[in-house]
Amino acid sequence: MLYIAHGFAIEQLAETLTQWLTPAERTQVQSYTSQARQVQYQVGRGLLRWLACRVNDVAPDAVAISRQSNGAPCLTIANVEVACSISHKTDAVMVAFGDVEALGVDIELMQARKRQAELVNEFSDGFMQHVKVEDLKTFYQRWTLAEAVTKAQQGKLLATLREAFGSYAESGLFHTEQQHMLCCYSVSPTAAQWWRVTTTATQTLASELVLETN
Repeated sequence: MLYIAHGFAIEQLAETLTQWLTPAERTQVQSYTSQARQVQYQVGRGLLRWLACRVNDVAPDAVAISRQSNGAPCLTIANVEVACSISHKTDAVMVAFGDVEALGVDIELMQARKRQAELVNEFSDGFMQHVKVEDLKTFYQRWTLAEAVTKAQQGKLLATLREAFGSYAESGLFHTEQQHMLCCYSVSPTAAQWWRVTTTATQTLASELVLETN
C-alpha cells in the first residue's frame, strides 16, 4: 500500500506538527537561519512521522527519519526501512511512504513560467511530447511527474525530462487543489490512500481522504 498526505497553510501546520518531531529534530530546526527553511523542515518531518504512525499504529519513537548522502529522506518504521519522499513549496507540503521499490512526490503551483514555451519545445521528444504551451494542467502533470521520477531514481531532472514519456504515462497519481498540481510516482503499481491534512481550532490535526485506488 502507498500512503500519501498533503496540506496547505504550512506555518499553521508547522506549529501543530512540532509535537511529532524528535528532540534532535527540534534542535535541527533551530540550526537553520531561514525561517522558511525551518518551517519546511518541521512540516516535512512532522507530517511524514504523523502519517507513518497513523497508518501503522505505532508510537512516534518507532519512526526514524534520517538523511541520505544525496539529501533524500530515509524512513524506518519499527526498524524496517520503507521508501518515502517529501516535497514542499512556500505554502504547501506533501509526503508519502509505502511498500514499493522506490518513490517520489512533487508539488508545484500551476502558473505560467517565463521559459515555458522553451521547455515544451526542448523536451518535446521526451516528457513534453504533445503538450501545448498554454495547457498548464498537462504541463504541470508532466513536470511534477518528471520531478517525482527523478527523486525515485535519485537521478537528474534534465535527464528525466529527455526520457520517453510513454513508459511513465500510467505511473503517476495526480491531485489538483488550490491551483497546485500534486504528483506521486512509485516504481511498482500499488493501491494508494491519499489524505488532505489541516489543523483545527484546538491545534490538532484533522484529515480527509481525497483519493483511494485499488
